[in-house]
Amino acid sequence: MRIADFLYRKLGLNIFKAAPHLRTQTPEIQAPAEVELEPLEPPTPINTSTTDVIHIGPRGGRYKVDANGRKVYLKAS
Repeated sequence: MRIADFLYRKLGLNIFKAAPHLRTQTPEIQAPAEVELEPLEPPTPINTSTTDVIHIGPRGGRYKVDANGRKVYLKAS
C-alpha cells in the first residue's frame, strides 16, 4: 500500500490537497487572452508512382490508403 493511500484511508489525510488551515486566499488570476492557433495543414501526399500515394500525417507518420479507405501505416526506417 502506498503511503498516500495509507494516510488517506487510515487518517483521512489527502497529501495532494493543502490542509484547510494552510490554505490562503489568493486573488483571482485572469486568464490570458486567447491565442489564435494556426490551422493544421492537410496531410501532404508524396507521389512515388501513379498508384501508390504516401501521405504524411500531422505528427510525421507515413501511411497509404488502401482500397477500403483505411490507413495502412508504413514502418519507419
